[in-house]
Amino acid sequence: MSSTGWRERVRRAVTATAVAGLASAAAVETAQAGNMFSLDREVDTVRGWTIAANAKRRGCFAFATFQSETSIELGFDTGKDKAFMLFANQGWGFIREGESYDVKLIFDNHKRWNGSARGVKFGKLSGLALEEVKSDFVLDFANYQTVQLDYGGRRLDGFNLAGTRAAMKAAVECSQEVRDGRFEFEESGDAKPAEPAPPPPSNRADAPPPPKPETKPAEAPKKGGSVSTGTGFFVNDKGHLVTNAHVVEDCNEASLKLPDGRTGEAAILARSSQNDLAVLKTDLKPTDFARFRGGPSARLGDPIVLFGYPLAGELTITGNLSTGLVSAMAGPGEDVTRMQISAPVQSGNSGGAVVDQSGKVVGVVVAKANTRPRGDSGSVEVLQNVNFAIKAGVAGYFLDANQIPYTQEPFDGDKSTADVAGLAKNFTALVICRSR
Repeated sequence: MSSTGWRERVRRAVTATAVAGLASAAAVETAQAGNMFSLDREVDTVRGWTIAANAKRRGCFAFATFQSETSIELGFDTGKDKAFMLFANQGWGFIREGESYDVKLIFDNHKRWNGSARGVKFGKLSGLALEEVKSDFVLDFANYQTVQLDYGGRRLDGFNLAGTRAAMKAAVECSQEVRDGRFEFEESGDAKPAEPAPPPPSNRADAPPPPKPETKPAEAPKKGGSVSTGTGFFVNDKGHLVTNAHVVEDCNEASLKLPDGRTGEAAILARSSQNDLAVLKTDLKPTDFARFRGGPSARLGDPIVLFGYPLAGELTITGNLSTGLVSAMAGPGEDVTRMQISAPVQSGNSGGAVVDQSGKVVGVVVAKANTRPRGDSGSVEVLQNVNFAIKAGVAGYFLDANQIPYTQEPFDGDKSTADVAGLAKNFTALVICRSR
């Protein structure tokens, strides 16, 4: 669903108690509670999960009630690189509010996570809340098929996480709507469409501080009968290739050039301006295709490798390699769908894969930071090694939503940079966009 569709649903003010298939006592109590976990406004229903906005968090989450009458919420706090998770049930009266509980989550019967949860109560519901966890942990949650919950010597059987990937994609996009001011919350907790921002002030004493660093796509297609280029990477052996939406934004004709010199036309199958992702389809058969990293995502400080086609026509058209680190786990404005990387990015790198030291995809190159004002003198500071990538989990949600097959594999040990470069080169292609 487009961002416009979400805004229309918010304007209609659909309450959570009207959600078809989720009108259990737990859902009703959650909707009426008006707290940090309440469904203040339903936004969408995705694969059995309700996507809702919460006024106190000013963010969105995915919510579902299972046959055991246990409800799970997974969501975000806007403006922070933090997330939360809640397990709640009307029959858990033994849980004491404010008390700390050791919990263990078991994913797919083998992957374990140990942590601490806080007892919460609202209405007739009692629950275990995991607060201020990393956003990546909640995004990784959707990579698994089942989860079990152990706490206080009790074990809840595995919850089927089918549909969670699509639901979390919707929760991420909804949170972007809130963060970007596309709707606001009134004091009552209701959401309303955001009003246009006032005109910028003149040289007043109370003028706001300088704006945040400017970021721009690493490659934006030129208009008016021009040719522009970007990078893309194959995600399967059927000819599906991922790139940025802005790379093919104005394409009347799109084509690809593979590392072995083969060229061919490509059709644009899907495009999301919200996430800046697109999928192309070609009859060309790639030498290899990329594998997304499964399980734990890349961490702060992890080494990464980029292979792409920057400045085509000026640099070599056989592709360029750059290396760096994951330097921050959020993008501009605390955007949790992005991560900051230190690897050099130039025009034409957009849409290329960011891979870890085992050659697995952990992100998609999307933008570079340019300059920012410095002090009151109006001088300009050039930002170095400040570039951004879309996290692999978000790209996975986009592929799921468009039913594009791809493969996930766990990190399987460090390879030499030369070996990683060879892998990346084989699944990467030059994307050529022609506009009239």
